[in-house]
Amino acid sequence: MVRESRIAAFVGGELHLLQAGTNSREVVLALPLSRLIVKMVKVPHDADPSGFCAPLLQEINPFPDEPLSVGCEVVRETENGSVVIAAALPEGSADDIGEALDKARLNVVRIDALAFGELRGIWDSLSASSGRKMVVTGSEDGVSLIVLDGDQPVSVRAVANGCGLKREVMLSLLEAEDFGGAKELEEIVVSGDVDFDSPLAPVRRIPGVGIERALEGIKERSQEPMTLDVLPASWREFLEETRFKSKMVRYLAVAGTLWALVMGVLFGVPVAYGFMTDYQKELSRRHRKQYSQVSAMREKVKLVKKYSDHDRGALEMMKALSDRLPQGIELNSWNFERAGGEDGDGGLRISGEADSADLIYDFKDAMSELKAGEDVVFATVNLHGPTAGRGGRQRFDLECRYLAEGAQ
Repeated sequence: MVRESRIAAFVGGELHLLQAGTNSREVVLALPLSRLIVKMVKVPHDADPSGFCAPLLQEINPFPDEPLSVGCEVVRETENGSVVIAAALPEGSADDIGEALDKARLNVVRIDALAFGELRGIWDSLSASSGRKMVVTGSEDGVSLIVLDGDQPVSVRAVANGCGLKREVMLSLLEAEDFGGAKELEEIVVSGDVDFDSPLAPVRRIPGVGIERALEGIKERSQEPMTLDVLPASWREFLEETRFKSKMVRYLAVAGTLWALVMGVLFGVPVAYGFMTDYQKELSRRHRKQYSQVSAMREKVKLVKKYSDHDRGALEMMKALSDRLPQGIELNSWNFERAGGEDGDGGLRISGEADSADLIYDFKDAMSELKAGEDVVFATVNLHGPTAGRGGRQRFDLECRYLAEGAQ
């Protein structure tokens, strides 16, 4: 049985569903005894219960040309074999049941007898003696008669509405005597609103269990192994086809989802990368424009800074040179180039004559140490000479170059 199946009963031409439960479309269906062919059978140990009971039920089948799917429930094991309840549902009498199930869009996984769910509901109200007693329950479809020897059924019979109840009671007791031997009937237990009285034994009335409690009993039985199941073979084939189609739909849905994901990856990833690439290109264009604007502004700042840097201007350099020019040195030429000019970093070119070489070297050192604030002004101070000239004077050329741009 499917674990998540719902519980339903077909009584009075209508489906009744157990309120508590799942929303599954598969149900365990309980039917009144009047809908079933039921017989107590003793089956030998070496016989298959369903195969052994099938001919016996076929003999009392109201549709003799219709094969039966027989279900058996073992109620007791004896040294001679098994005592079973054999039952079957003639499909020819179940058209209205099928229509109701189709309308409710339900699939039946198992069919049980509603009377056994009712019997479970009133079991605590029955005496615990091993004697014979009859249980009478009623519904809109008729009356159910179950004869028990202790806790073992020995006769199960359905009485349709309008049939002689007293006659059916006698036939049920005769069947019980034939099946379980002669015993005195201790009591008759009547459950619910059934108009019944008999001089055969004391009659004890108990409250009926109601359809909900009967369905609870069917639910308990459905969770137990080897309980009665009279689902016809054609219904079982339809159930298997429905389950196969349902699984196929689920598998196809999963396969479709996986295919969509794969296609999404194959086609979506390049598209996504294209969007991302375009976005990055747009960012690059924006950045290039901003970079160009910043670079242009930086060049302007450099230009302003260059022309506003009076510490390295011509007058400042002339004053610095005059302050460091020793006595005994006479300059012949002076060439000043502002930083960033045609020759690159700019600087001074000086030519002159001195009384001695030492004066030239002192002058070179003084120009090398020239500073503007904390920074050294010249990156290089190159001396060419001294060389002897006319009248014993020393000639020289001094080249002073500014620090490279950005190294100050």
